[in-house]
Amino acid sequence: MGAEEQGVTTVALAQHETEFLLEVLASAETELLTELGRTETRDYRHKLENRLNLLEAVRLKVSRGAER
Repeated sequence: MGAEEQGVTTVALAQHETEFLLEVLASAETELLTELGRTETRDYRHKLENRLNLLEAVRLKVSRGAER
């Protein structure tokens, strides 16, 4: 599949914007981990785990883009 078929969006960020975005993502990750620790509902836990996985994937992409 090409980028167009996957619906990929490319955003150019200045270094300080990238650093800020990584900080926001780290904060969101901390909040999700805290919420995961507090929930006892299996369905909600699964939803949070999916969100955490997505967040980590986005953070990795942003980090890799910053290395270029």
